[in-house]
Amino acid sequence: ALFRPLAEARALVVGGGAIGLLTALLLRSQGCRVSLAETNPLRRASAEKHAGCIAFDPRETAPARGAYELVVDAVGGKLTRPAALAAVQPGGVMLHIGLQDWASEIDMRRLTLDEITLIGAYTYTSADLWATVDALHRGVFGDLSWVEERELGVGAQAFSDLDGGRAASAKIVLRTH
Repeated sequence: ALFRPLAEARALVVGGGAIGLLTALLLRSQGCRVSLAETNPLRRASAEKHAGCIAFDPRETAPARGAYELVVDAVGGKLTRPAALAAVQPGGVMLHIGLQDWASEIDMRRLTLDEITLIGAYTYTSADLWATVDALHRGVFGDLSWVEERELGVGAQAFSDLDGGRAASAKIVLRTH
């Protein structure tokens, strides 16, 4: 649990894909001040435009150590886990939702001595799904212009563009028509 109300918290979201962008949008809807670490410049611009957060390239500027009450690792990579933990302030919360890599080292001593809460989240309940539908209806996730639509026939290219950092969209929906 956070020591401050979410509306007063500083949050860092690591990763600007669909999960990271949705997390940033949800946190912003709660009044949270959100920064987003993303290596793809197209996604950084999209996150700033659609989620109203401060986006930066973590390869150029490391997240400030101990600067955030809440850090969400939406990548779950061998490099992002320790960086996310380093960015959490003492007494803060780190939410791990990305599963890019199987394992990595984290500083368990810091986790303990700084009394950081580490939470893992994998799936959702029916109540979560209904809350998400309600949030969509209320416009919490914006006008959804950050979602790109492409024809099913170019699906392989869509995945290639996502993997190669050539897509600004956090999500590409393939249509059959």
